Amino acid sequence: MFCDRILGTTHHGTYKKVIDVLFEKHELLERSIRRIAKDGVELEIDVNEDLQEGDILAETEAYVYAVKIYVPKKKM
Repeated sequence: MFCDRILGTTHHGTYKKVIDVLFEKHELLERSIRRIAKDGVELEIDVNEDLQEGDILAETEAYVYAVKIYVPKKKM
């Protein structure tokens, strides 16, 4: 799935199920990146603005794909 702009934000609510697209905080500044959503869908993201948690990247009939920031666990 291709994303070239932010479609909205989940902070204002959505009637569709939200599928997380995981990003580390430093990756939010990248302009062109590929990610696999939690449901296995591959997204090619090419936007000209900084991403923020909750930004909607793509949408289908039943789902929205939104940015979710995660912090990787430290290896011991």
